[in-house]
Amino acid sequence: MEDDLKKTTAETPAAEEQAENRSAPEAETPADEAQRKIDELTAQYQQIRELAARAQADGINYRNWAEREMKRLKAYGSERAVLAMLPVFDNLERALGSAEADPASIKEGVRMVRQQFADALKDLGVTELDPAGKPFSPAEHDAMGMVPVDDKAQDGLVHTVVRKGFQMAEKVIRPALVMVGRYAENEPEGNGEQQ
Repeated sequence: MEDDLKKTTAETPAAEEQAENRSAPEAETPADEAQRKIDELTAQYQQIRELAARAQADGINYRNWAEREMKRLKAYGSERAVLAMLPVFDNLERALGSAEADPASIKEGVRMVRQQFADALKDLGVTELDPAGKPFSPAEHDAMGMVPVDDKAQDGLVHTVVRKGFQMAEKVIRPALVMVGRYAENEPEGNGEQQ
């Protein structure tokens, strides 16, 4: 039995060396190392390409969504404006229908419809510009002409409002059409004509 133990002990180191040789990785050659690096970089490149493609698709999707949303909001805004004006239209129809019945009430009816229309504009965020007596501003007014004034303090001020102006959300959407006062000491008195 001792002989058997001696044999197994003698065989064990040799067997261990062979097992180590089989399991030990072979030393990497420069070509293998370069191929491994190429494979790593290729994988990174593919990952970056996929991320870029997703980002591009997300950008396109967002742009399409934003365009649809803008159209929807425009349509909603138009619908809101039309709904605000329909009662005014209805009352104008009623006024025309009752014009022959009581001509005296027409003026009061039109005044009420005008107020209803002004309220509808106010609900939409539209405010009236009242430039009378204020300095002329090309950002808010369109000058039709000049009107001679006797007082030097009236020079450059809005003298007459021909057509009212309107603004919405701090933006002038229609400038007021105005006549501007012009003072001239030595000018002969005119008959109020435009210059």
